[in-house]
Amino acid sequence: MTAPPGTTAPPVDFANDRPYQRTLLGIVMLAVTAFGSLMTLVTVALGDIGEELGSSRSTMTWAITGLMLAMAVATPLAGTLGDVHGHRKVFLGGLAGGALATLLCGFAWNAESLIAFRVMFGLFAAGVNPNAMALMMHAYGIERRATAIGWFQFAMTGAPTIGLVVGGPLIQVVGWRVIFFGFAAFNFMAFLVGVRLLRPMPRQQGRPLDLAGAATLAFGVLCGLLTITRITTLVRDSGAGAIPGDRLVWLFFALFVVGITAFITVERRTTFPMLRLEYFGRRNFSLPMISGAAVQFAYMGGFIITPALLTERYGWTVGAIALLMIPRPAAFSLASPLGGALPARIGLRTPVLLGGGLMIASMAVFAVSAQLTNGIGIGLIVAGLVLSGLASGISQPSIAALAVNSVDESDIGIANGMNQQVTFIGILAGIQTMNVLVGDSASGARFAATYLVGLGVAVIGLLAGAAIVSSTPPAQTEPHGSGDRSVSPSARRREKRSAPTRS
Repeated sequence: MTAPPGTTAPPVDFANDRPYQRTLLGIVMLAVTAFGSLMTLVTVALGDIGEELGSSRSTMTWAITGLMLAMAVATPLAGTLGDVHGHRKVFLGGLAGGALATLLCGFAWNAESLIAFRVMFGLFAAGVNPNAMALMMHAYGIERRATAIGWFQFAMTGAPTIGLVVGGPLIQVVGWRVIFFGFAAFNFMAFLVGVRLLRPMPRQQGRPLDLAGAATLAFGVLCGLLTITRITTLVRDSGAGAIPGDRLVWLFFALFVVGITAFITVERRTTFPMLRLEYFGRRNFSLPMISGAAVQFAYMGGFIITPALLTERYGWTVGAIALLMIPRPAAFSLASPLGGALPARIGLRTPVLLGGGLMIASMAVFAVSAQLTNGIGIGLIVAGLVLSGLASGISQPSIAALAVNSVDESDIGIANGMNQQVTFIGILAGIQTMNVLVGDSASGARFAATYLVGLGVAVIGLLAGAAIVSSTPPAQTEPHGSGDRSVSPSARRREKRSAPTRS
């Protein structure tokens, strides 16, 4: 019998099925290999790709920025689609589309076509990540959610590290196009294996999709990101003094306000909203995402300019830079299971603080390395890469678990989607801001100042983490469906007295 609209189908318990958990982890690792590997490889090879396609490095940056824009806009909708139509179905659809988009990237004939195909890939990848997280969270059970995210991050960074080891030298030997062909095959293999072995998880039966909410949120976020992009471009080309008189800045900003206002209006009026607005009033929903976005601003901003530092200041080649960058995803990968295990011992708040502190240290080390051109400088760059990887690996599982634990179980997909959207906003802001601040300069002082900007934003992440309500280990949390399960029972009782009643 079909459940009433908006209700969740009876749960299927995978929490004790360890063989299936390992199978699922393997499928996810295969699925995200192309995304993670290509993100790193395209970053380090931007100069070479641009030279072959007759375009500048700044234009080719849109092969990364455009992909992130697409994911930032589409991820919440993809998470909601999983909640309503099934996470397995949306995950597999994203894999199939991603395989096609990656294949097309290999046939790109100019910069514009490559950027368009990368944006296409970003739209399909938006269907993979939040739904893969939801599948893993369900398979591992409520009390092991941070563990599930730790292993998900291990998959996101561990498998791509192998691709980076092989792909970096291959770019120099056979060119960048072959890399896209190879990773398209990875995506297709993951799709075939997933079709055969993935199990469905409960979904909300009969709940209508809030297309108006999804459209207004996507429009608002896109305009907000275009505002950031326009401001950073003006700073690069004309200086900060050009911002107040630029019409496009004010147009994008006005459209951003209109879009977000429309989203809030739609969500207040609809019976089945895409995302309950009351969640944003919960400290353990909003603050972890702010902290994560700030840390990722520094993480990806620092990552995008480090290859330029190695090229301009140290004279390294693409293949050598790709190999030197390995400590970053390797540290991220190795730290992720640790980040997933720590909450059971020290709660969910402390790993967020550790991540902020480590990212601050990473940016400080990078700033010092920018002033050098010797072996000590290379050693400091490696140390900075390791610290960045550790910061993200340790903090991200707790950030994701805090956000999901703060919502109803029926909204797990949209919570993952919103968390990733805010993360992408931080990533895009970091890429655009720090890339523009460096520009085409080879000045050590310019690189150092840019890393210090990342440090300042990481401090904001640390402060947001400090304001999170102190959490208890998962084993002490309240039963399934109790709302925000990451805070103490007394704190939750206070929240329930003050929280709005759901209509």
